[in-house]
Amino acid sequence: MKKFSCIAFAGALLSAGAVATPSMAADPVYWDQPSPTFTWSGFYAGVHAGAGSSQVRWTYVPGGGTAHHGGSGAFGGIQAGYNFQEGFWVFGAEGDIAYAGINGSTACPDAAWTCQSRINWLGSARLRAGVAFDRVLLYGTGGVGFGNVRIQTNNPASGTFGQSRTQVGWTLGAGAEFAVTDAWSVKAEYVYYDLGRATYTVDNALNVSARTHVHTGKIGLNFRW
Repeated sequence: MKKFSCIAFAGALLSAGAVATPSMAADPVYWDQPSPTFTWSGFYAGVHAGAGSSQVRWTYVPGGGTAHHGGSGAFGGIQAGYNFQEGFWVFGAEGDIAYAGINGSTACPDAAWTCQSRINWLGSARLRAGVAFDRVLLYGTGGVGFGNVRIQTNNPASGTFGQSRTQVGWTLGAGAEFAVTDAWSVKAEYVYYDLGRATYTVDNALNVSARTHVHTGKIGLNFRW
């Protein structure tokens, strides 16, 4: 009797296994397969805001008198670009433009006058290259930088005299970006601008040779598609 019971029990187990196996084959378990990784490839556009500091190398031509000085202020604007990802490497290009209010001043060689500078806007066209750690992107960037610079002198009794010019130079920087969702990302970025040298006319038809450098730090928000 016991022998018969054991044989019956074994037969029941084999029958249950035969029924369960097709069911499990029809519904495979994927728990051991990695989920797809995030990709940085595609177009994006967004906004940014930050603060900057300027260094203006101011020299009267001819004469050689100087009024070198620094400045500071805030800026904000928009950017757009494209990324291409190959493995961990991400390459791309970005353009941006921002309204700025980076101002500085110092006493002129003639102490009756104040020598002033103002950066009205900043822009750039840059390449980017970096390494992606899934949703975190670390990158370096560089390219052409440009900005509108005003150089002027002021005397309370006589008024303000100067010119605004768009200066073109180069940029170099680095940043980090984090993808909050598949569509939205936030970034923090440092960019240095060397806007080159230009000649401006100030009070009494005096000419000034001014070279402008700008250090900027900003945060941004991007939407990608």
